[in-house]
Amino acid sequence: MQESLRTRRVAELLRKEISGIILNHVHDPKVHDVVITGIKVTRDMDLARVYFTSYDKDGLEAIKDGLERSNGFIRRELIKSLHMKKVPRLEFIIDDTGEEAGRIDALIEKLSGGE
Repeated sequence: MQESLRTRRVAELLRKEISGIILNHVHDPKVHDVVITGIKVTRDMDLARVYFTSYDKDGLEAIKDGLERSNGFIRRELIKSLHMKKVPRLEFIIDDTGEEAGRIDALIEKLSGGE
């Protein structure tokens, strides 16, 4: 699925706004260590997949639960602050690309005999 300029712009706007809302308005202490790594918005602007990570790798599931609990609040804040006809639903997804890249690097190293 190729992103259009419009969906990329909306994704970047959402990333900035959601990061600010989490930092300044969400009062769940588990959620404050979250880093929004990227957002993918569907073409019809119905859904935004919000990818996140944290320095607390062991607490990612708890952070996801906190974000899910705050989902309605975050979306209401987005509706207030953004001047868009349609604010997409939010789906929070743990971004494990860093871990996956490390695993692939380790496999490549092992295959090349560099154990």
